[in-house]
Amino acid sequence: MGRLVTWRQRAGARWARVPFLGSLYGRVFIIFWLTLLVVLAAVMWAQRGDPRSLHAIPSPEKARIQAQIEKLMAVAQGRDIPLSVLVARQNQHHGHRRTPYKLYWVPDSAPLDSLPRELRHFMSRTSDTAEPLQRLYHRYMLAGPFPIVTSREAGRFYHARRWQPRLPFVLKILEKPEHLLGVTMLVSTPLLLWLAYTLTRPARRFQAASQRVAHGELVTDSDLERGPREFRDAGRGFNQMVTALNQMVTGQQQLVSDISHELRSPLTRLQMARALAVRELGDSEALARIEQEASQLESLISELLTLSRLQSQGHLERERISADALWQTVIEDAQFEAGQQGKQVTSNGIPDAMLTVNVRLARSALDNVLRNAIHYADQQIRITMERDEGQLCLSIDDDGPGVPDSMLKDIFRPFYRVSAARDRQSGGSGLGLAITAQAIQQHGGQVNAANRPQGGLAVCLYWPCS
Repeated sequence: MGRLVTWRQRAGARWARVPFLGSLYGRVFIIFWLTLLVVLAAVMWAQRGDPRSLHAIPSPEKARIQAQIEKLMAVAQGRDIPLSVLVARQNQHHGHRRTPYKLYWVPDSAPLDSLPRELRHFMSRTSDTAEPLQRLYHRYMLAGPFPIVTSREAGRFYHARRWQPRLPFVLKILEKPEHLLGVTMLVSTPLLLWLAYTLTRPARRFQAASQRVAHGELVTDSDLERGPREFRDAGRGFNQMVTALNQMVTGQQQLVSDISHELRSPLTRLQMARALAVRELGDSEALARIEQEASQLESLISELLTLSRLQSQGHLERERISADALWQTVIEDAQFEAGQQGKQVTSNGIPDAMLTVNVRLARSALDNVLRNAIHYADQQIRITMERDEGQLCLSIDDDGPGVPDSMLKDIFRPFYRVSAARDRQSGGSGLGLAITAQAIQQHGGQVNAANRPQGGLAVCLYWPCS
């Protein structure tokens, strides 16, 4: 198999060097002409063995016919009987005995109107031949001419014998136009399949590559730069686009990471200055407020670094893992945290499903939603997991205050806060649900939120699975 793949790659490289064959339109043109050539060659080859066309007489058959004529000539000369009379008697005698052959004597001066139509046609086709030929007419094989010159007259013998073998199957097919059309389709099918494969294989590569980009995998694919010239150029442009997108995303993420790191230095100095002030002056309401704001800023920077790190590694570090191994520990941690606050997290169980994900990113996505639900729920948080047409649906429902309907789509934006239910005093940075939304989008999934009729918020995460 490895040698076959190598041979195909080398053959494709050689084709690519030829300007005409390296292009898509050149290959289509060549394949159509090759199909026509193969069909014509097959028809011409089949007609070469057609007994209904003029062809040479096999040597044994020719010798046998000549022996019959010589025997007849000897009888005519020995008994002094005209050839026409002797041939008529012999044909009548052989016809009575049902012999499979018949002789025709045609003198040079004799009229041709009385001869059978098939014989007249055969004579017109063989009038200029130096050697006897034969051809099939219906059920008789006509052979001749065999020229004879005697003291009385000159003329030609023609031999007709009953054709016993059946017409070859290939020739029967070519007798009717619809049969010829069927043969043409049969012969051209392999070449057309090859053409379809040649056209669709690069298209399938582009389809797979575009799906990977849609799922957040900004990785170039060298296979896109193979095949016909048009697809190679398009593949090269696609890889350049992916490289540019990757650089843009990486640069943006690096900028966020650098800013976050730079903010930590003055923040650390601020915390140290606050500690020194407490030691020298004692604790006060103003210093406590500084500590609170510094802690919140520290949390915000940490989440920014987490978001930047997960985004930059989300499309590079993926593995195939079961849903149970992926999220069971996250659910158990949420149940423990909710229990410490007097709340309860329940689950209907994790279905048997396999996912290809960045493990840290997928766990962080569910953990952020669960923490948000635990924070705002009154008593109950319910996790429901179901498989539906190639995706795994995770629904996290709480019995908290919910979110205004006009803000349901905005809660997944970075730093967005719902004033009716959330402010800075709650300690949230507004990045948790944004991390969840971007994580799911990188994996080709969806996330949405809706208010429950009985109160509370329901967040649904849709993950592609198998």
